[in-house]
Amino acid sequence: MKNFKLIAIDMDGTLLNDDLEISKRNRDTIKKLINMGKLVVLATGRTFRSANYYAKQLELDLPIITYNGALIKETISKDILYSKKIEVKHAKNLLKLGEKYDIYTKVYIDDVLFVENECDEAKTFSKRHRINYRCIGNLSEKIGEAPYLVVFKDSIDKINVVKDKIEKELKLPISYTMSTPTSLEFMAKGVSKASSLERLSNKLSINRDETLAIGNSLNDLEMLKWAGLGIAMKNSDDSLLDEWKNVSELDNNDDGVSHILNSFCFIDET
Repeated sequence: MKNFKLIAIDMDGTLLNDDLEISKRNRDTIKKLINMGKLVVLATGRTFRSANYYAKQLELDLPIITYNGALIKETISKDILYSKKIEVKHAKNLLKLGEKYDIYTKVYIDDVLFVENECDEAKTFSKRHRINYRCIGNLSEKIGEAPYLVVFKDSIDKINVVKDKIEKELKLPISYTMSTPTSLEFMAKGVSKASSLERLSNKLSINRDETLAIGNSLNDLEMLKWAGLGIAMKNSDDSLLDEWKNVSELDNNDDGVSHILNSFCFIDET
């Protein structure tokens, strides 16, 4: 059994159950790991503020990988270890494309969510994710700062059409991924959870084969590939399961993270 030193854990659909809570078993197992000297980091598409709410519950003092890798920020000092945003001109081109196809679009700038109009989705999302949001009208006209993340969220058919359009016609220096089949997420070129996990591992002088990563969505795939051991949750999206076959026995509502950590990190399940 490999002695993993750094464990990277996705949040939604992985560490969190469907009620967006960390179960007692998951929390206790992670605290045991920390007491053993293991390093645990959250790797998420969420904002720093949203992710840090959960990091405090786990008493983590390591940086958090947020915005799908676009920002690595210390939990306590709030020092930024890495930051890469989408240039404003490229963000505007993305936003114009979203407007052309009438796609619901979200823009994340420094822990604030920007949307065009007031809607139930924005209200519900901001409440569930504990972030502030602002309705500013036409996004391509009003956005004047570089965002960490631009998200298109709509029907699968619309998302596939736009994805195809971007791949074939819109030549922009951006990276994109998907956390669900209805969510297309754009970051600056070269940004991913995997690249930020590699950057953090190097900073901590930890070898690639000493890392363990756990996730459940397509935006976790490159991280699972990069880590010494990558494990997908039982409840993972089909798009991830099509690509990744190392899958846990339990899902996010049945303490799947705890089960994985107990299986691979020398922890007694008692």
